[in-house]
Amino acid sequence: MQRLIFIFFLILSWKSLIGQQTNYKIGFSQPLMADEWRKTMYNEMQRQLIFHEDIELIFRDADTKTSTQITQILEMVELGIDLLIVSPNEAAPLTPIIESIYDQGIPVIILDRRIPSNKYTAYIGADNQLIGSEGGKYLVRLLQGKGRVLEIYESLRITAFADRHQGFRSVIEQYPSLEVDSVKAIAKGEEKYRQMIGSNEYQAVFAPTDVAAKFAVDVAKEEGVSTENSFFIGIDALPGEGNGLDLVERGILTATILYPTGGDVAIDVASKILNGEKYDKENTLQTLVIDSTNVAIIQTQARKILKQQSDILSLADKLGVIQRVFKTQRTLTYLFAATMILSIIMTAFVLKSLTEKRRINKELQLKNDQITEYASKAEEATQAKFRFFTNISHEFRTPLTLIKAPIEEMLNSKDTGAFKRDLNLVKRNTMRLLRLVNQIMDFRKIDSASMSLRIGEHELIPFLEEILYSFEKLAKNKGVAIKLIYDEDDSKLWFDASMMDKVFFNLLSNAFKFTREGGEIYVRVEKDNFNDQVKISVEDSGTGMNEEQVVHIFDRFYQGDQHRSLGTGIGLSLSKEIVELHQGIIKVESVLGRGTRFDILLKKGNQHFNASSIVSERAIYERTTDSFFDDLESHDENEKPTPDGSNVLIIEDNEELRAFLQRKINLNHQVRGASNVSEGLEIAKDEVPDLIICDLMLNNESGFEIISALKEDLRTSHIPIIILTAKSDQKEKLKGIKMGADDYITKPFDMALLLERINTLLANRQKLREHYLHELPIEQKTNSGSKIDKRFVSEFTALVEQNLSNPDFGVNELGKEMGLSRMQLYRKVKALLGYSVNDYITSVRLKKAKHLILQDEYTISEIAHAVGYSTPSYFSTAFKNQFGISPSEFKSQL
Repeated sequence: MQRLIFIFFLILSWKSLIGQQTNYKIGFSQPLMADEWRKTMYNEMQRQLIFHEDIELIFRDADTKTSTQITQILEMVELGIDLLIVSPNEAAPLTPIIESIYDQGIPVIILDRRIPSNKYTAYIGADNQLIGSEGGKYLVRLLQGKGRVLEIYESLRITAFADRHQGFRSVIEQYPSLEVDSVKAIAKGEEKYRQMIGSNEYQAVFAPTDVAAKFAVDVAKEEGVSTENSFFIGIDALPGEGNGLDLVERGILTATILYPTGGDVAIDVASKILNGEKYDKENTLQTLVIDSTNVAIIQTQARKILKQQSDILSLADKLGVIQRVFKTQRTLTYLFAATMILSIIMTAFVLKSLTEKRRINKELQLKNDQITEYASKAEEATQAKFRFFTNISHEFRTPLTLIKAPIEEMLNSKDTGAFKRDLNLVKRNTMRLLRLVNQIMDFRKIDSASMSLRIGEHELIPFLEEILYSFEKLAKNKGVAIKLIYDEDDSKLWFDASMMDKVFFNLLSNAFKFTREGGEIYVRVEKDNFNDQVKISVEDSGTGMNEEQVVHIFDRFYQGDQHRSLGTGIGLSLSKEIVELHQGIIKVESVLGRGTRFDILLKKGNQHFNASSIVSERAIYERTTDSFFDDLESHDENEKPTPDGSNVLIIEDNEELRAFLQRKINLNHQVRGASNVSEGLEIAKDEVPDLIICDLMLNNESGFEIISALKEDLRTSHIPIIILTAKSDQKEKLKGIKMGADDYITKPFDMALLLERINTLLANRQKLREHYLHELPIEQKTNSGSKIDKRFVSEFTALVEQNLSNPDFGVNELGKEMGLSRMQLYRKVKALLGYSVNDYITSVRLKKAKHLILQDEYTISEIAHAVGYSTPSYFSTAFKNQFGISPSEFKSQL
């Protein structure tokens, strides 16, 4: 039965092919289609194609761009055209392309514009030099060999316009009494163009096209120049309303020179070439001058030709409809016959198999229901497991902190040398557990589609150098050479730094795991400009993998054979997920016993990312440090710093962690602790500490409440805040930073890093307060750490800074705001700050003014009013007394 069906379809296909003719593909490349002359050429081609049913025309418009025309020609060659018709936009750049196509054996017809080469099959077009000379001769006759003529020219890089110009000038130069001026048409130098036409100094205007001639007439009228006694001559002589023939017939133009398009001739010559018939290589189209003496006859002929062409098109459309109907009916007849026969055959087959199919469908439906039920239960179990792992992962962070921090402290002690190896083992497994916790949480986010990227533009080379720096200690200990290889330093790339950090850290960790002593690890960065992407390779000379391992290396939880233990099988799978979230590709090549190379391909730019994932501010992420590796350098515990008197407040609800932090930070600073939001706020407002360390999750309270309250209170808004929390989500980090937190450290953390950040924040805040705000060398008269005095100084300086622009703000206003008399305020400020109140206010205003001048965004007068001086002259005098130089002189030195 199958053989019989095949025979019927074969017969049907053969019948449908009867009467088909061989088709030729002709590619036609136009430089532009924006003018009527080009449109007329194309319409002539379309009409002539009616008589050549075996030709299919593929058309491309280059829109005056030579590079676009080259690309379009090459695309048409790729489409398999049998012949190329091209009207070059510019001859010189297109000549090599045309010669190459001609050398490939594809016939080439040059239409309208010549090229400086003989490598073409045929040329069709008018002689543009002859057209230019005919225009010149006609003007000589009109002006009787004397007068002034304005020649309007187009781009001389286009051969047609250049030839017309040469032909015109070759005639005019023979008549010394004819003076000729030239001006470029419209696009370049419109003002000069209008001035020359409006000068009314020319008896005739010769334009390269009828459109340009008509535009010159319009400009002359706009400039108030009479056109009745002037001659306007153009080129093209197109039929139709508003074109050259119509303009001459209505007396708008004096004359037009026929420039035939040759579209119909091009199709006829192409047909002869493709069918092996005799043809002429050079096909020069005839021209003539058309003016009031012959325009009526030519217009009549043109209208008749257009009418005949319209009738031909109409008949062609009707004939096409008839042919399509005939072909459709013939095809339907064959189909009907075949369908009837097949129906008879298939009916018996269907009836026979229908009962069997119903039985099978019932069995399949039953099994499908069972599979659906099992799948639903499996999904519920999977989601429950993921929720469990996610929740327990959050709970792991605080215990890990309490394990990691004491271990690091003992490792840095000289008295634990005998236990150092065991302690390193504990620390290594602690960090391994942390990494597993983070990977489980990342997988949960990916599976639930809640993993969001924070894409920013980063310097790729410094990013990779920072990661490799974390492995230098490990490389030295293992005797492995590690090197970063790249061609250019300024390789900027868009990616989520915290996510890609995990990818490269994981790849390098695996490379070290399987590379023996004396081996090599290379990280290479290569730009692929052809595909607009960057390739980053991590290559090692390790044990390598077999083919099966390579196939499954990115499978989740795949661990390979026992000899090549790949840990949990999470890291590489997670790396692949992260790379694919970046719309990138990760590939692996490996040879057993010789090494492995991972290639990561990332696209340049940021168009392939969702706009919501691109951030303008710099991304906040935690760098992977060498705390994952053993044998860290120990610290000398004998060098204990002396407390500097700075007060630090720790707000943490875990009693053990709070006590540990207090003990460690107390070596350098005075420390207070609080276990909840209310207690922390009370201590902060009462004692005004120099720095606050705060957790975000405090016994069902939010640490964001403390940050918001502290930053909105005048007394505490200046205090730097470090967030210390188990929440590692980027949204939480960004929220904390936006609310005013100065740093964000996730648990577990490195104690040395925390201490260094505390010291750095305190030092930078002091420099910022003293230098950038008002640069005052505050001389404390007492070493007392009085809470009241600190609160007083905080409120006093805040009031001064808030009222800098008020020229009437002084001692009386300050005393009233702070509830002190004039004398009490004077004595208090002198005792604590070493300045009188007025001197302090003046110094703050002038230092603020100096800072505004450095910004170079305001005038001296605006700055004077901004810092509370009623007149610029008074401000200039005070500024010079303070700094020994006037504001304007200081600004000129910038």
